[in-house]
Amino acid sequence: MELSVLKKMLIGGAKKILDNKQQLNEMNVFPIPDGDTGTNMDKTMGGVLSVLAEIGDRDLRPSDFDDLYTGALMNSQGNSGVILSQWLKGFLKAFKDFDELNAGSLYAAFLAGTESAYNSVAEPVEGTFLTVCREAQENAEDNLDEDTTTEQFMKDVVEGASESLKNTPELLPVLKQYDVLDSGAMGFVCLVTGMLEALDESFNIDLSEFESVAKTDSAAVGEGLAEFGYCTELIVRIDDDKIASFNETLVRSDMRDFGNSLVLVQEGKQVKIHIHTLKPESVMTYYHRYGEFIKIKIENMTIQHNESFASGKKDVAIVAVADGDGFAELFKNNGVNEIVKGGQSNNVSVQSLSDSCKAASAKNIIILPNNKNIIMTAEKVREVYKDSKISIVPTKSMAEGYLAITLAGTKGTASEIENAMNKVLTGVHTGLIAKSDKTGIYNGVDVKAGDYIGVLDDDIITCASSDLKECLASFIPTVPGADSCRSVQIFAGNDEDMALSDSMKSEIKAICPLAEISSCLGGQKIYNYVVAFL
Repeated sequence: MELSVLKKMLIGGAKKILDNKQQLNEMNVFPIPDGDTGTNMDKTMGGVLSVLAEIGDRDLRPSDFDDLYTGALMNSQGNSGVILSQWLKGFLKAFKDFDELNAGSLYAAFLAGTESAYNSVAEPVEGTFLTVCREAQENAEDNLDEDTTTEQFMKDVVEGASESLKNTPELLPVLKQYDVLDSGAMGFVCLVTGMLEALDESFNIDLSEFESVAKTDSAAVGEGLAEFGYCTELIVRIDDDKIASFNETLVRSDMRDFGNSLVLVQEGKQVKIHIHTLKPESVMTYYHRYGEFIKIKIENMTIQHNESFASGKKDVAIVAVADGDGFAELFKNNGVNEIVKGGQSNNVSVQSLSDSCKAASAKNIIILPNNKNIIMTAEKVREVYKDSKISIVPTKSMAEGYLAITLAGTKGTASEIENAMNKVLTGVHTGLIAKSDKTGIYNGVDVKAGDYIGVLDDDIITCASSDLKECLASFIPTVPGADSCRSVQIFAGNDEDMALSDSMKSEIKAICPLAEISSCLGGQKIYNYVVAFL
């Protein structure tokens, strides 16, 4: 069988993941609507599809397998997406040693994929994607002989993967506790099932039907911004007769065509804008139709980049992920050089982080992932971006990121800043309050869909209430050492939530008598409050 059939198999696997993306997103143990496994795996396969679109109808060449892996890696995001990209790394590169597709070459590829996936995780956890890809490969291996056809091999892979998926709750107690299957493992089953279905002669997919391949405009923008462009900052006072027509959601959508690293904050009739663009004049024309400029600041990042390296002046830059315009502005005002928009349920890709590192243009770059699902992505940036020395401070929340930059500061050598930030994190507790989308008992707490729940340090549910104020008040005492902590910093998701937290400062002070209580607008999605305790 021609090796080019592998193209159909990859397309089939991508389509199966795309078709089941929403189901994969909803297979979430936690009762907060932040599932993104399907989205992350779809993005990873989208990188593969983009390369396949460039290859077109010609036969595959050995160099194509490196390009296919690079496409997967650079588009990968979140733990599930990165682990899938690492499985693809082994799977694809194995074919560089083969001239045709058969059971033998597939076995070598699946074996290499399993090894690569396991090697990508510092502490492999069974009952996940890793287990299912390994047991799928082992089942096919057990049934492999000289008469095994390509189709039969893939049937054995799918059978092994399906049986392994059913058993994941027996290996991972949290799955059994909440009677769910592992979403990443389910994603692998979708992948191999689609690969098998693509072997049918009637299988024919037009790549243009995939959204990730069709969006060439945004890709062109990203390519252009690899040359840095202009850092454009504006403050616009909206005319009285235009205020009703200023739709923030629509404006944000329009800005995707102008550039990236967008920060947009509206305060009454004033709008603050920060964006990296190749055409600042187009951005100015867009906003000028709404009113008059109060401030205009445009800096050529390409010249800054070249001069900084030529002069050797810029030694350290900070790149941070921010979920919400409030957090983005807080980070920028406290010394962060580049902001990557994203966070919970909206993980950033290796490519977007790499682009921001390039835009930061420093000899040493410190990345603040600010989400546990982005740490692995940041680690891959260190592998692919070689123009700077990359350090990663493993911040798991926006609150940790904020305290890292405000308490450790951004002055000094890269090692001094990194060490100071890591020292700060040892004493931080992060609280999250959000509305539940599931009903169940979590860590002994009875939760109903629609309740507000308090989550401590990203994985422990401590309280639930139908009233947001009551939830916040009952959550604070559950934090270890609340009565002796020095600082309680509350980041509200919107103005209404901020007003509520401001009204409760005296109550919080009674629980944390030694702490300085402060609140500000984070603008984060999903969570009503992100709270930092120190």
